[in-house]
Amino acid sequence: MFRRLMALLFISLLLVPTLLAQETTNPWNDSHALAWEYDFETGYISTSPLFADEQIVVRTSGNSEPAVTAFDTNGNKTWQRLNPASTNNDMSPLLLVQPGEGECGMWPEMILVGWTNGVIEALNPSNGEVLWSIQTEVIGWGVTGQLALDGEFVIVPTRQGIGQYCLADGQQQWWTETGLGWRNGVAVDDTGYFIGDESGQLWHVNRTGMATSYDLQLGKIRHAPLLTDAGIFLHAQQDSSGLIAIVEPNDGHVLQQFPTGPSPALPSLQGDYVLTGDSSAVRIFICSTECEILDEVPFHTNGEIGWYENGMIYAPSNTFDSTWGLFTFDGRENLTVQSLDVGIQGYGTAAPLQYIVGGVLFTAFGNDHGVLRVYSEDATNELPPNNESPPNNQSSPNHESSPNHEFSSSVQGLVFVMYLLLGSSTVSLLNGKKEWFVRMFSLFILILCVLIVPDLSTQWSQTFDEKFPETSASEEWNEQWPDTWLGTQIVIIEIDGEEHVLGGFVGHETVFSLTQAACNEFGFELSSSSTELGMYVDSIDGVEAEGWVFAVDGSKGVVSSDQSKIESASIVRWSPV
Repeated sequence: MFRRLMALLFISLLLVPTLLAQETTNPWNDSHALAWEYDFETGYISTSPLFADEQIVVRTSGNSEPAVTAFDTNGNKTWQRLNPASTNNDMSPLLLVQPGEGECGMWPEMILVGWTNGVIEALNPSNGEVLWSIQTEVIGWGVTGQLALDGEFVIVPTRQGIGQYCLADGQQQWWTETGLGWRNGVAVDDTGYFIGDESGQLWHVNRTGMATSYDLQLGKIRHAPLLTDAGIFLHAQQDSSGLIAIVEPNDGHVLQQFPTGPSPALPSLQGDYVLTGDSSAVRIFICSTECEILDEVPFHTNGEIGWYENGMIYAPSNTFDSTWGLFTFDGRENLTVQSLDVGIQGYGTAAPLQYIVGGVLFTAFGNDHGVLRVYSEDATNELPPNNESPPNNQSSPNHESSPNHEFSSSVQGLVFVMYLLLGSSTVSLLNGKKEWFVRMFSLFILILCVLIVPDLSTQWSQTFDEKFPETSASEEWNEQWPDTWLGTQIVIIEIDGEEHVLGGFVGHETVFSLTQAACNEFGFELSSSSTELGMYVDSIDGVEAEGWVFAVDGSKGVVSSDQSKIESASIVRWSPV
């Protein structure tokens, strides 16, 4: 009787491989299919693409030649505008301008591009031809913030000022000096323009160029101020945290404050609602007579947040092994998030692009790996017309290339072996062969652990991150460093109590690669050895100590330096043990 009961138990375990073999899907992936992709191979996609003249237009920068590149709706490259002189990471979002007419003259549809070498270009969306170009100031960096439209003018945040330029020909109307800024966009209202700076000042500039500053001392203001009914919404970056402030626009006094996590994202405004993000959470506010937090969810994002007319909210998770967040707001008080795997993981700050072609909604994702992936909401996506082959560096929209729509052959093989082992162990038990039963069943349990432990580890890690979001202090920008290092990769090496600091690096993907480059510049000998766990740094400039440890943006390294990924503006610190 006992043997029969045990046999029944083991036979019921046959369901385990079946359950493991069932594919875990998510509703978004069920309703979307990969349409096409393009690999830029090097460089970053750090701002959201835009859709103009039936083309997807993407800007890239970093260690590749900075460029604006256009693709048709099938993923074929149609034109590219290069700017080799823009040597820093370009973060000013592309701006699409509709045709119009004013006292300055007439202008066609155009794409405005702000470059870090201070150049503003107006491009023809159909072929990338330069319609006009102007040079603005450069103090280490040129234009990094969001441009704004005001009638027949474009308002440009330059490195240390703000200017008004005609859309018809780029002619400067005036330029006014403000504070030193970085990624500081412009907001427009009936009274003029608002802009923040690195010292925490909020500037108001009227339409004749007269400026007034409010020294708020909140921290670095690195986004375009949001104009709400409750006041001007600012999310400032402080040394190891963030601070949201609601400011009275007429006199600049602070009405409300909300502490947040470090490294704020660019907040997004829809009606009375504001979405914010940082390294700890995404929050939603309602701002009518005053601002109030409705809800928040743990999530790490430091760039653009895409909030679209259809209610969809996307944000890139800016960590080395991360995916994307799809947020849902119920219009009342509840904000939820689910993780999306769109096939490109890692650091990212660019919001996706959504556009419609032929009644079908497409979503384009890109991040610091320089890969652009476009998904169709129609799961029955077709190949390009006339059976054309996908262009170079692209994948056809087949079943195998779509994430979460594949079940690896290795896992299938393990599941098949599990069936055999479970069946054999059951037969052995029924025949009284206990030794063979123990052997077979032990192998079954071992394979089961191989299959489920990684998922359990991932779930535990996600649960831990949600319950205990990262709040540790990050390595912060030192005001004594050259402005040319701002937004680049920086290395700090501690030797004999002295800090050796060097910045201005771009394009390095790992701590080890960046450290090698820095040691070459310093003239330090870097001694390392390869281990099963990765590269181990034995000594720097002859100093061995008891080993070397590193931190990235204030967080201690948890993997080897050659496997530790970094982003475009990471600060790496090496210390002897």
